[in-house]
Amino acid sequence: MALEMIVAFQEWPYREVFTFARETRQSAQLYVVHLTDGTYVGRGECGIQSLKNETPEIVGAELQKIAAQIDDIGSRAQLNRLIPARSWRNAVDCAFWDLECKRSRQSIWQLTGVGKIPKFEVDLTIGINALEKMCLGARDAVSRGYRLLKIKADANNVISTVHAISQAVPRVSLIVDANEAWSMDQLRSVAPQLSKMNVVLIEQPLHHERDSELEKFDSPIPICADESCATSENVELLARRYDALNIKLDKTGGLTEALNLAREAKKRGLGLMMGCNGATSLGNAPAYVVGSLCDWRDVDSQEMLFEDRAGGMMTRKGDLYAFDEAFWG
Repeated sequence: MALEMIVAFQEWPYREVFTFARETRQSAQLYVVHLTDGTYVGRGECGIQSLKNETPEIVGAELQKIAAQIDDIGSRAQLNRLIPARSWRNAVDCAFWDLECKRSRQSIWQLTGVGKIPKFEVDLTIGINALEKMCLGARDAVSRGYRLLKIKADANNVISTVHAISQAVPRVSLIVDANEAWSMDQLRSVAPQLSKMNVVLIEQPLHHERDSELEKFDSPIPICADESCATSENVELLARRYDALNIKLDKTGGLTEALNLAREAKKRGLGLMMGCNGATSLGNAPAYVVGSLCDWRDVDSQEMLFEDRAGGMMTRKGDLYAFDEAFWG
């Protein structure tokens, strides 16, 4: 059957302005793909990777190129052979998975071989803000049942900020995400102090082009790669520098490569985090599949948006519940 692909750009406002070391966002800019064979429709979603200099215009143009040749591409395997691992491939790859599920009348769990987990613990991200507001946000999250918080940090006031939050929510575990903002000297200075503040993970402390220094650093807290990690191609190198990897579908170019990356990382004994990039539940449903293989799940963006898609996933008391197969997969 002939394939047709329809592309739509959408903006989903955040509940409040979201700031991290590299940028500030007021909304999540997303593309939605509908892939149909005339009988069934598969859906996928992707964001915009500012780190890769992607813009809505660039991502949209690349999706339109794929749409123009989608019938010749014809399959997920061919898509992954022809298109590089970028945001636009993610949306189409996930739409292919959804379409395959509908055509075969099998669930995504059956097709991927990943065991379905009915729910798992997720963190909630606290963006960079005035310290009082960050502490208030942490207390509010704990009041809603979250037991793990991700604290966004730049190079300023790291210890005083994390200490204040750890005092505000003393029984909660913390992940500190620097988004490449620190120097090696700063990491050496703050890591021992953070280890006394319920910090269980430091995420991407150094710029991804300068992280070779981590090979000689014995950190008291596990260090997780984010911007340094994209696909399974460089897992061996990352294993020399990091203790864990943050997998994001926009970086891997879809669920197919995300599963490859997760499995290769596990072979090397690396910890795994599943991340997200402003996605609604549509983009985070395939992330939930990979998250079922991970140690930490930063799959919280649908909670940070002003509203989510109808029929999306629910978070209760810090646990994210699996999506219904009528929604995706």
